[in-house]
Amino acid sequence: MTYFISDDLSLLLQRAADSMTILEAPLNAADRELGDGDTGTMLTRLLRALAGVDIRGISLSEALNTLAFTASASTGSSLGTLISAALFATAQRTKSLTDPLPASDTATLLRSARDAMLELGGSRLIDKTIIDSVDAVAHSIDGLDNWSEITVAAVEAAEAVILQFRGRPCRVGRARIWPEKSRNLDDPGMVAFAALKAIALADRHGQRNSMPKNCPSEEFR
Repeated sequence: MTYFISDDLSLLLQRAADSMTILEAPLNAADRELGDGDTGTMLTRLLRALAGVDIRGISLSEALNTLAFTASASTGSSLGTLISAALFATAQRTKSLTDPLPASDTATLLRSARDAMLELGGSRLIDKTIIDSVDAVAHSIDGLDNWSEITVAAVEAAEAVILQFRGRPCRVGRARIWPEKSRNLDDPGMVAFAALKAIALADRHGQRNSMPKNCPSEEFR
């Protein structure tokens, strides 16, 4: 059995924030096809703000709650607001923990995040958003209890769900205005989720930083 503590979360956030040096421009380009073209810039600002908060040595619930308030203050974007809601939900979920979070409970945390994001956004699964990615990863790691298996399953699921939704229209946000055009484009939030997971989690296990192997955007290649 392996566990997850606030120090682990701090390290992952730092790696995610560092990765935005190479991800910001391509994520903006991916978003420009259907949105404002600022997903990369917003995530850079958000992740750097989160990585700048010292959460080491405190309870996981307190860390998540602190990060949620930081996220709320750093961005008012729709994606950033969803991330804030996910952080608040997971903070509540871990509030009763007296020990470090077992790795096997990670799927439960992701489901809490998913449900909070669905409620806030008024969307549904299958709408082709980052919430579909969170749901896919939660299902893929259900029952796993060590980080090596969780890492592989999470990265593969985050990439696979992008392929699964190709050919489907985006049903929420500005992209819904162009349903036919959006069929051939990948949701920027889903792309960001997959790229950040691949880089942050791979580095956690001493692997080199790399883009998702099925990354949809030409700018990433």
